[in-house]
This record gives sequence, structure tokens and C-alpha cells, in this order.
Amino acid sequence: MSDLSTSTAWGDTAGYFLARQESHRGGVFPVHAHDHFEALLILSGRRVQHYGSLEIEARPGSLIFTPPGLRHGATIVGHTASLSIQFNLKFLHPELPADAQRLWSHPSTLSAAPELLPFVGQKQMRYECDPCLTEKLQGSWTSLIERSGRQSVGSEQYARAQLSILLLEVLEAFESEIIEVAEIDQHEGASDKIDELRQFIEANLAEQLSIHEAASHLAISSSCLAARIKRVTGQTFGELLLKARLQHARELLIYTDRRVSQVAFECGFEDHAYFSRRFRQDLGVSPLEFRRRQLTEINLSAIGTQRH
Repeated sequence: MSDLSTSTAWGDTAGYFLARQESHRGGVFPVHAHDHFEALLILSGRRVQHYGSLEIEARPGSLIFTPPGLRHGATIVGHTASLSIQFNLKFLHPELPADAQRLWSHPSTLSAAPELLPFVGQKQMRYECDPCLTEKLQGSWTSLIERSGRQSVGSEQYARAQLSILLLEVLEAFESEIIEVAEIDQHEGASDKIDELRQFIEANLAEQLSIHEAASHLAISSSCLAARIKRVTGQTFGELLLKARLQHARELLIYTDRRVSQVAFECGFEDHAYFSRRFRQDLGVSPLEFRRRQLTEINLSAIGTQRH
């Protein structure tokens, strides 16, 4: 499903860092989490990023920031090209204490490493670059990949400085929106509760969940939870739940051979016909047709990779 063209990395002694150019032919990346920060700049094509039941559509000029520990997946539509950077805090700021990575969103860590602020805002805002900013970031990104790949004297220091500058350029371009989101998170803890809610939903997709059960699990009132969901995501509890179920259904259809009726049941749909109808409304095709198309894409991609 993917081809990696140019890449370079340092290992654990200097902290983790990887810069590369990626090409993907289409398909679904299963939901997962990693222990590093990842930034993507979409150059061509279309990608839908999934954070639980939240979906972010990314097109050329879109930036995607994924912090460590956040469960996410993606649907690649057609052929896409992007630039990717992965790193941990030890690489970006080796002077910070070891537990700073775990506490990366704490105000004290963000004060020492403001480059991480774009990762705070990802789930509540969209990073859409104008052509001028896209060109500027692409130039910095490409230079980082090429210069770092030489592994010459000072290359590690160059990569660290260039990475810092690139992230600070994003911060400067979206500063007012990022600061607003960061202040809301720090004062209200809204995104933390929504993260907990998404984890609760994903762990209980097969159950007939209600907002009252979710609110009880989060130790807040149902009305408070409903208002917080609306403020942070713009959606209702029912909409979040439906999106999470449909996302899980997509993964099961691609990566298992379970019957459609079984997939529906495992995702919390008691009515097979209702599941098929909502699936078609969401993706424009039936579950069986979706499975057929995705498996065809994956097989074609595998054949193309073998030929290269």
C-alpha cells in the first residue's frame, strides 16, 4: 500500500528521529498508537485521518500532527504523496528530563518546548496551509531530508535545529488558533475527557451504549458530557458512537473474513439491514462492495511493489 522514497534516521542514543517522503496507493491503516510525535504534510491525493470517531479530511497543503499515545488510523483514497517527520522529545530537546515526553502536554513542558504546541491543537482545529506556506514548509522539509541523509559532521545538530524551525513556522502561522485551543484544554480539561470517552466507546463498541453510561464512567453528568462533546467535536454522542462503529467495521471488512452480519454485530449494530444502510450512506457503497474494492486495491498495490 505504500512506497517510501527518501528517508533518514538516528537511533536511541541521540533520541529517535526519522524524516522521509512517502507514497501510498490506497487502502486503510488500522487503528494504532506509537510512542513518538509524527507530523505529515500532504502533497497530493486525499487522506482521511481517524482519531477514534473523529475524522479529519486532508488534501494537498494539509498538515496532520499526531502526538504519542493517541490511537489513530487512516483511509487513503487513491494515490497520495506526503512528507513525514517522526521524533521523540529526547531528540528535539535532549536537555529536558526523561519524563517530559510522558508529560509533553503539561504547561511546563510546552513552555520549554513550544514546538509541540501544534500537536495540542490537532483534534480541535484544521491545519490548512496556503500555497505560500506549503511551498515554504515543503522546501524546509525536503532540505531536512536531504541534508540529514548525508550523516556528516553536525548533521544531527542540523536536523534538530531545522526540525525546531519547521515546527515554529507552523506555530507562527496558526498561533492564535493554537493558543486558544491550548488555553481551553488547560482550563477545562475538555479534550482529556473526550479522549477518555473515545477510549470507552472503542472498548465497548459491541455494547448498546448510552450517554448516561458514558457519563457515569467519566464521573460527570450526562448534560455536562453532552455539552462538552458538542463544544470540542461539534457532534453529538450518537454521532461519535456511530462514526466509531463504522470505522471499526471498515477495519474488520478489510482485515478479517467475517461475514457482514457478524461485522455488524461486533460493531454494535443489532439490525444487519440498518448497518448496511448507514454504511452505504457514509461511504457510498455497500459493505460487500467496500470489501471487494479495498482488497482489490491492496492486491494491486502488492503486485506493483513486487515489480519494483
